[in-house]
Amino acid sequence: MKSGKYWVGLILIAGLVGGCSGPSIGLEPGPASPSEIQAELQRTLGASISRCKSENEACSTRLDPGSKVDSVVVSDSEVSIFLNAAFAQVAFRESDILFVNQLIERAMGRRYLAENVQAYALGIPIEELTPNMYRTSGIDESRIPTNPASGRRLTTDMSRPWQTNAQLSGRHIAIWPSHGWYYEYRLDRWEWQRARLFQTVEDIFPMAFVVPYLIPMLEGAGAYAHIPRERDTQWHEVIVDNDREELNGNRFLEVGEKAYAWKSGVQPGFFPVTPLLDENPFRQGTYRKTVTSLEASAMTAWIPVIPESSSYAVYVSYGKEPNATSDARYTVYHSGGATEIRVDQAMMGGTWVYLGTFDFTAGSNPERGRVELSNQSAEAGKVLSADAVRFGGGMGSVERGGKTSGKPRFTEGARYYMQFSGMPSNLVYNVTEGPDDYIDDYRGRAEWVNHLVGAPSGPNKDRSDEGLNVPVDISLAFHTDAGITKSDETIGTLMIYSSTGAQADKSFPNGMSRFANRDLGDIMQTTIVDDIRAKYDPNWTRRSIWDRDYSEAVRPNVPGVLLELLSHQNFADMRFGLDPRFRFDVARSVYKSMVYFLANQYGFEPVIQPLPVSHMKAEWTSAGQIELSWKPVLDPTEESARPTGYVVYTRENESGFGKGRFVSEPNFVFSKPTAGVVYSFKVTAVNEGGEGFSSEEVSAGRPSGAKAAGEALIISGFDRISAPAAVEFDQFRGFAHFVDEGVADVKDLSFVGTQYDFNVDSPWADDDSPGHGASYSTYETQVLVGNTFNYPSVHGASILNAGFAFGTVSDEAVMDGSADLSPYSVVDLILGEEKKTVGPGKRVDFEAMPIPMRTALTEFIRNEGSVIISGAHVATDLAGPGAQPEAITFASEVLRFKWRTDHAVENGSFYGISDFEGIGTMAFNTDPVGPVYRVESPDALAPATGAETLMRYSDNNMSAVIGRPGKGGVIVAGFPLETVLNKADRDSLFEYFLGFVR
Repeated sequence: MKSGKYWVGLILIAGLVGGCSGPSIGLEPGPASPSEIQAELQRTLGASISRCKSENEACSTRLDPGSKVDSVVVSDSEVSIFLNAAFAQVAFRESDILFVNQLIERAMGRRYLAENVQAYALGIPIEELTPNMYRTSGIDESRIPTNPASGRRLTTDMSRPWQTNAQLSGRHIAIWPSHGWYYEYRLDRWEWQRARLFQTVEDIFPMAFVVPYLIPMLEGAGAYAHIPRERDTQWHEVIVDNDREELNGNRFLEVGEKAYAWKSGVQPGFFPVTPLLDENPFRQGTYRKTVTSLEASAMTAWIPVIPESSSYAVYVSYGKEPNATSDARYTVYHSGGATEIRVDQAMMGGTWVYLGTFDFTAGSNPERGRVELSNQSAEAGKVLSADAVRFGGGMGSVERGGKTSGKPRFTEGARYYMQFSGMPSNLVYNVTEGPDDYIDDYRGRAEWVNHLVGAPSGPNKDRSDEGLNVPVDISLAFHTDAGITKSDETIGTLMIYSSTGAQADKSFPNGMSRFANRDLGDIMQTTIVDDIRAKYDPNWTRRSIWDRDYSEAVRPNVPGVLLELLSHQNFADMRFGLDPRFRFDVARSVYKSMVYFLANQYGFEPVIQPLPVSHMKAEWTSAGQIELSWKPVLDPTEESARPTGYVVYTRENESGFGKGRFVSEPNFVFSKPTAGVVYSFKVTAVNEGGEGFSSEEVSAGRPSGAKAAGEALIISGFDRISAPAAVEFDQFRGFAHFVDEGVADVKDLSFVGTQYDFNVDSPWADDDSPGHGASYSTYETQVLVGNTFNYPSVHGASILNAGFAFGTVSDEAVMDGSADLSPYSVVDLILGEEKKTVGPGKRVDFEAMPIPMRTALTEFIRNEGSVIISGAHVATDLAGPGAQPEAITFASEVLRFKWRTDHAVENGSFYGISDFEGIGTMAFNTDPVGPVYRVESPDALAPATGAETLMRYSDNNMSAVIGRPGKGGVIVAGFPLETVLNKADRDSLFEYFLGFVR
């Protein structure tokens, strides 16, 4: 309670918060009766709201337009003012509360200055609307766990060279991204739960934030991220199970001394039932168990037949045993080596546990393609169990109407994955206990969280359910909302929480106040909006903070919120949402907000993991070693995100990356390289907050045998990741693939097809005819390849094959002068799909050859260095329509070409002429779902003085490659060389190119 005298004292402090009106509000005689106070206060609130709407500058305190005074109660001891729920729908800080109390004092006047005065909203004093994190005093202890979980890790990667306990170590975060493909009983068909709009659909659009970005950030910070949908986009699936010891070449093996003999567990285990009707697959089979020992005496192995060389998520399962070990030692053998992961089997018994995603080679390769489990443990005498191991995400296996979904499992709704993962039917994935997969899907996600935790926080039908013993700290429902504006304004970010539970309880089963949900929601929305405004759009819309009983907000029995990030129905929002950089930054904001919330809950100073490093270099030393160097990148929005060390990862040729090496400084020397091997490197930055995302790859190699024919330097200049082109003309708005398809960041799982309705006035009829933004379904469920940032190894392998040694530097290192080109005879500049791009917030990035690059190449060529340049937009970006005169001059006088056209061909076929006639006909990739990114608009260019056409496009005989021979020579290709699919063709190209310019 705050007395009237208390507030008078604050108000008399000169120049305190004046809201929109500027100066503080003076005191005047006011009304006497409660009804008069209520009327006067409502008028004062309305005046403040009106002033905020009409102000040119942002108001310091914005009240919700729906703010109302429900009632005023005057007693002998207190004046109580009850404000409606709408009043609480904005973020409040202590200065905002002070301003509101000034309004109250003004409305009341002098008569009640001696009385205790308290305003309430949502049943609590309005001071309590401010999250604990943003208070200077008066912390609400009820929102903090009284017995915080100890931070038990479910999995621990023992092979990591950097084993510091990152800040979220042992924390468990449950995330579900949106909806999914489901069966509609009324129509007898599988369908999306939302409409296809602006080239995506909400059912998978939030996954493009969560799977490639948010989950790895949380894992890098030490947390275990639980997700009730399949996270692996791999269509293939191989399950090796003890109940089918040998099936289709897959093998399950047991080895053990007699005293430690494996035997069947008492409880049921997994059996690969296909298709699934109503069965729980984790109750259809058996599992095996033994006893742990200080020395290894028993082992199991799962050896799959991998259908295709690629990356696969690896999941293990085990029984639910009362004396289970917390030290189960798994080793995954993959193409990058061996990774040991320890699993706490006291949690998550009877479901799938994700170990990581690894590269595997096709076929049965026991040396580099198996999972082992040993009974060696620091906990002798505990129970160790072994069931199935799963490689890859696979296809949907739940049957409806006589058929499965026909789509990969990652696209399906949570309801089906939860069944496949062994969740209890009526408590979790079939809560309606009837044929309504739509309701079961959105209700079941929250109940899945509760089952992870178990009693007393179990599913709301039965909170005594023992569950899976996982101490979940946070749950997040990640969605995008609907809503349309015909202006350039964004609908923006809405946050939903619930201050009550599904059983109308104001506290969680552990006694903590459910207003912790509001704290989490306010912190998350604040962090997201502040970051977007700082990086992209200063006018990004911050919507309300709703206290509502939406199923995904009210059902979780742990702190949780429902995020509606933006409107997938609104063109202005989707100009941001389709850009990979925006997705990364938003995911980082969500991750940061979780760190802030947990730091406040558990009393530690938050530290955020670093950003990816830049200015990568891998060059040969005179001693025959490979020297790596890089530069850290600081985060302007987060002071704590400074690196304190780095991890260097290495791979040889086409194998996977190994476990890495920790270094404290931004450099590393690889001391004993083998001739004839292409070495590739990537680097991550680390600090107390965890391990950040990796850098681009750089590569180096030396030929074996005779002395190298020369030394080439690869410049990695393909950095671009971007949304497709946005077009706006009168009533015509949308995303135009026919202009520019954009570039995905590694891969894009959310693209469904091109937009076909560009008319802003097209009305929504239903999800099959959604009006403006409507898009085709041609590519949904296909994972489109984007910029994988590994092209130096592709080019390098062909350069090495031609007898040249090579190293790699990033374009940033060339342009800031830290990379010296002079020691090299040839430079190979990779430009891929680099071109000047207008991104979210109308930022312009990714110019193919900025002035510093042009300057460096001019000097290099003048000193008889030769240059090979390839890229789909190099000619257009440098010398096409709208290019600067000095850039056009550089193109014609230094690189010896003139621009002809972009979108030269749709067919990737090209052939050699003149000196290159013997090279024959080749092709680059134009398939959107090919193994490398698609070239949708290659350039045609003509030779300038001193150059000649070397290759032509097969469709129309336009010039595809031009060149000038000899030292100081130049070759420019209008398509990216890394997209030539056949390795022998790439080798032949580089052999011809290097011979031509040397």
